[in-house]
Amino acid sequence: CCSSGSAAVTAPGDGPDKAPTAPRGAPPVRRLTAALAHGPRRAPAPAALGLLLAAELLVISVAYQHGFPFTCREQAPSWFCAFAGRLVPRAIGALAALGLFALARRDALGALMARGASPRGRALAVNLAGLALVLAPWAFLSDAAGPRITALALLSWCSGGVLSTLGLALQLAPRAAWAALLRQHAGSLAALLALGLAAPELADLLQPLWRIEAVTGATFAAVVRTLGVFGYEVLAEPAEKLIGTPGFVIAVGPQCAGVEGIVLVALFVTLFLLLFRRELRFPHVLALYPLGFALSWGLNVLRIAALLAIGLEGHPELAVGGFHSHAGWVAFTGLALLLIVVARHLPVLHRPARPSPGAARPPPLLADPQVARLLPFAVMMGSALVASTLSQTPAHLYPWRALAMAAALALVLPTLRGLIRRPDPRALAVGGVIAALWITTGPEAGEPPQGTLAGAALALWIGSRLLGSTLLVPVIEELVFRDYLLRRLAPRPVLAAALSCLAFAALHERWLVAGLAGLALCLLRHRRGEVSDAIAAHMVANGCIGLWAWTTGAWHIL
Repeated sequence: CCSSGSAAVTAPGDGPDKAPTAPRGAPPVRRLTAALAHGPRRAPAPAALGLLLAAELLVISVAYQHGFPFTCREQAPSWFCAFAGRLVPRAIGALAALGLFALARRDALGALMARGASPRGRALAVNLAGLALVLAPWAFLSDAAGPRITALALLSWCSGGVLSTLGLALQLAPRAAWAALLRQHAGSLAALLALGLAAPELADLLQPLWRIEAVTGATFAAVVRTLGVFGYEVLAEPAEKLIGTPGFVIAVGPQCAGVEGIVLVALFVTLFLLLFRRELRFPHVLALYPLGFALSWGLNVLRIAALLAIGLEGHPELAVGGFHSHAGWVAFTGLALLLIVVARHLPVLHRPARPSPGAARPPPLLADPQVARLLPFAVMMGSALVASTLSQTPAHLYPWRALAMAAALALVLPTLRGLIRRPDPRALAVGGVIAALWITTGPEAGEPPQGTLAGAALALWIGSRLLGSTLLVPVIEELVFRDYLLRRLAPRPVLAAALSCLAFAALHERWLVAGLAGLALCLLRHRRGEVSDAIAAHMVANGCIGLWAWTTGAWHIL
């Protein structure tokens, strides 16, 4: 910690490295840089980068699901919309391929990371610049935009995706290390990526195989039986494959037979068998194919039945929109993880690896300080995406979101305990100023987020919202925006503050006021080098805003 009589600052939770000293009269920027940039240059752990990637994807997904009035097929080239529309299966296939390569070629991954990281902060700056370009069209693109604006948005999306991916790669290892990896494994990496990216086309090629009447009929019959088990009385027309009620009907066609999921499972299992062939027991492990196919088909039946149940309960937009868009990919991700667990833990399928003599055991995941800073934020954004998938009024699910955020913070609290310091009294005053700015510049009226909740449900929502926004959200957001980002970009404090403010503003609809608040919080963090000052100011600001909303009924201000 930084005190008036000490010239050194230590970073709690970052290991035993000692901080370099700076003269007592040195400029604050130099003292803060010394405080943040101490220790040897090393790459973030792959788990931390995975959480960073997950958090960024969740931010993008949540942002473009709300308040984005743009219909791609009516405004953009058909080839781009076709590519973007199948981006999820491509991304899942590519990430699965790279993940399997990393697991199977641990020596190559170790050699890659042994080369160190790119210059501290530069790679993260490239990544965040790419993220900003991906998010930028949300602010200016709509169905009323002309061809030039649409072309600018397409350029922003494509260039942002390239920059963001490049920044993530360079955080793991420098260009020279990647070049060495490609020289040794270019063929296998290219083949794996090609298979992963071509997953939708593989599904198209195999689509005729699934137009067999028996397959579609079996799926249709299973959906009808599943709904009957749960007490739903529906009308079914096997000839037309229509099922539902006069108010809500869906068609179970060949595209609903689960072909895409089954093809992805086949691809995933094939890659797994190829890369881990020396550790698996053949032919026993081939049982993963029928097991994966059966589970994939069963989950697809449950997905269709759940879609119908949601529509029959009076929420057709949610059934066809959010749930239908995400449930299949959530199910595939869970199934892929399940197959890995089964294959790696059943002795009949897996040969136990011989431990290398003298090999050091990696530290626990939650003991990694970078993971501890990023995990709660990923849970916060992930819970927002799940809420928008499961409900037409996502705000009603805030109590469950607050519970998930509290659990994530509890898991990493031992690692972050050293960050909690007594805040500077000035931080409390700054929090009050931020609250006053947010309230006075807010809209006079708006749609209340709690909607039609009443009674005990309303009381639960109010309590969880006040506690979550006052105690949980400030800690989660400050750990990312004023701690993780500023540490990673420590040698460039001005750039660090700018990117932190921009990222923080992008997370809020009222981006200008949020950006100014982020700047004030950065200055607090800069003054003493203590993130607890920013956390305290954020808590005071959110607490005052919540108190104002409670006493005046202006819940739309939140």
